[in-house]
Parts: sequence; C-alpha cells; structure tokens
Amino acid sequence: MKLQPLFGRLICGLAMLLALGAGNGLAGDRGSSISLDANESPPFWSESMPNDGLCGEIVHAASEAVGLVSQINYKPLKRMIEDDSNNDLGNPEFYMGNQDFAAVVPVCIYHVGLFYYAPNHAEKVEVSRIEDLKGYKVGILKGTMVDDSLFTTAGVTFEESYSQESLFKKLIRGRVDLVIEIDLVGKKIIDRLFPAEHDNFVATTIPGSAMPIAVLISADYPDAERVGALYRLGMARIKQSGRYREILETYYGKGKVPDQMDEEMKRFEYIYSLVEDQE
Repeated sequence: MKLQPLFGRLICGLAMLLALGAGNGLAGDRGSSISLDANESPPFWSESMPNDGLCGEIVHAASEAVGLVSQINYKPLKRMIEDDSNNDLGNPEFYMGNQDFAAVVPVCIYHVGLFYYAPNHAEKVEVSRIEDLKGYKVGILKGTMVDDSLFTTAGVTFEESYSQESLFKKLIRGRVDLVIEIDLVGKKIIDRLFPAEHDNFVATTIPGSAMPIAVLISADYPDAERVGALYRLGMARIKQSGRYREILETYYGKGKVPDQMDEEMKRFEYIYSLVEDQE
C-alpha cells in the first residue's frame, strides 16, 4: 500500500496549524488597509519574525505592489476557525466546506515531511509505503491524526506530543524514530533547538503532499472580486520582478527552493480559478 494517499489524513490535520482568519477592512483604493487575523505558526506566520514570516512577507509584498496595506493581527486559532463570515488565509480545503469565497489566491505551497536523526539509525531510513513504517515509533503533533485506523492495522505505532519542539527533542533522544511535520516548520525547529546537529537530521518530503496557502476573500465581502483581483495582480507583479523568489530563498536557502514549487503553484492557481468560475 502506497504511503502518499494515506497522508491525506495527516495533511488535513496539519492544515489546521496554518489556518488564518482575516478581519474585515476596506480595500480598493491605493493605500487601503485590510486587517488580517493570524495564528502563530512559524516560519509561515509569526509576530516575532520580520514581516510576519514567510507567507506574511509574501502577502505584504503583493499588497505593496498594488497599493494595499495588509495589517496582520495575531489571535487564537479557535476564534478564527469559529468565524465563518470573514476573509481567510490558509489551506482552502479547510475553509471551503463552510463558506463561499469570491476569490482564492494561492501565495505559497507547503509540504509534509518525514524527519529522522541519522546517528540513531545504523542504516538510511527509506519510506515509500505504509508498510515501511512498521517497527518504527512515529512522532506526530497531537490532534493532527484525523484517522489512524489504516496505520494501526499496518502495525504502525504513533506517539503524540503537544508541541513540535517536544517531538524533535524525543527524536534526538531516541524516544521516537521518525517525526511527521510540515517541512519548513520542522527545519526551523531543528535550526533553533539543535543548530550544531543540523546535518545529522534527515528530512524527506512526502511525494504528493503539496498543499496551498492562499488568500480567500469572502463572497460577502464588499467589492470582493476586485479585492481578490488586486491580490492576484500583486502576486503576478512580485513574481515577475523576482521579489517572490527572493522571499522563498530567504527561508529555504539560496538555490534550495523545491524545483516543483512553481508547477505546484500554477496547478493550484488553475484549480481555484475554475472554482471561482463556477461560483
């Protein structure tokens, strides 16, 4: 049994960690301000990072390119999930079942990764099927496993933790063999907690785990289609200027942005343009 389709259960849970709600604001004229409510999920969104993190920096750059100002305010995730009448930033699949949107504008892609600590393993760990996880203790963030029945049937053992930091501390101590985490989140935690051990951690991106992070403009928002068009235009401008690639390389490293990211972005842009056309 292939591993990749089963990770949909984890991806849906991990998507919650990147969920954002956006408050109402007036937009349309140059200099207009849009208030966006964010949940701390570094490096994608963080009040303590320059320009609000990776996706925050992209949103700010795209806004500036069309004369908008995006104000990001940080609030508890639960409050934003419960509010289904606002604009949202995050994984569209998480919101589209509860709300109608006039525009969905992808701004970035994230992937789910498998991490292990090489000194704890005599041989390279290779996982391509669910059966390959048998015999390993796999660390996951509590609440991100939507349905573990197929994994349990295959003999996979999970250990949940309440924080990502705890997962990677368990990994280096050998209390878990593998950790499943959003790729950039895991890499940032390793760099912060174990900078001297960076090269001893091995990260593998799960094929087919790409998910979009997008600006979603509520169908009820004033002048919603125009606001969405402005964000879309802003994204096009920063891509053309090279600013978008510069931001990605700030977080991935020079020349280390995944090769497939451009195609994945185009695919999701196409998918959500079709969704908008059907509205």
